[in-house]
Amino acid sequence: MRTTALLDYLAGLAANNNKAWFEEHRTEYNALRQEFSMLVGEMIARLAAVDPMVEHLQPPDCLFRINRDMRFSREKIPYKTQFSAAICPQGRSSNMPAYYFQINAEGELMAAGGMFAPDTAQVATVRRFILAQPNRLDALLANPALAAMGGIRGESLKRAPANIPADAPHIETLQRKQYLTGEAVDIRSLEPSSVGDWIVDRFTGMAPFVQWLRDALGPPAGEP
Repeated sequence: MRTTALLDYLAGLAANNNKAWFEEHRTEYNALRQEFSMLVGEMIARLAAVDPMVEHLQPPDCLFRINRDMRFSREKIPYKTQFSAAICPQGRSSNMPAYYFQINAEGELMAAGGMFAPDTAQVATVRRFILAQPNRLDALLANPALAAMGGIRGESLKRAPANIPADAPHIETLQRKQYLTGEAVDIRSLEPSSVGDWIVDRFTGMAPFVQWLRDALGPPAGEP
């Protein structure tokens, strides 16, 4: 896609985050949105080679709206200043393990994976899985591709969870309240033709982590 054009558009939106400017530049937005949608479609197709669970998805299943939800926000600005998508078999807003990427107004391209906001029951389920199958987490953490992205990250409790000893194996992961990994790069350092390759390389590296989370949680309600 035309990364320079996208960054110019997002920078303009960041400086003029209002409906009048957005409508004045809607034609430009629509064209860039279509290009980004094509990139999302390419990412789904290429990721499906290592994670067949995503192969049924289409770009509209994954694309996030540019409009912000201002109902509970102190910042009354109407538009996001990034293009973003989440590739998840259950849908982008399902709260299940997902692959995510975005390009923001500062020129950052980020590829991430995992669970950004697991609920209390999901966190408890993952912790039980870690305690029951510590060897699975050993193998995951030994994965060089995951290690290159910084391993498993995310917000953590300040101390061990209730009923788990502070010296339990994998205590750092047991304390997590989020399960995330990923990497970011200045998109201007990449050739436009290599942006997809960069994202797919990171998604491929984090695929075992996403599958580990799926195995920990089990299938969503209603799925076999």
